Amino acid sequence: MYCLIKEWPNKMATLMTEDGVVLWTFSNVEEARKVWHDWCSLQNDRTICQIENSGKSDLSKQSIS
Repeated sequence: MYCLIKEWPNKMATLMTEDGVVLWTFSNVEEARKVWHDWCSLQNDRTICQIENSGKSDLSKQSIS
């Protein structure tokens, strides 16, 4: 699954699918990234997870397989 984290000017962050479906909005980028990482961990290798930050932070593209 490929997701994006969009960081807003108020530092909140939205986790969304690559086609723009909003999954959830968090208080910051780190919280969004942690929830995504935890979800991917629960998938037990059934899927490849990728995420990219489309906001101001310096988080790089990451993947878990």
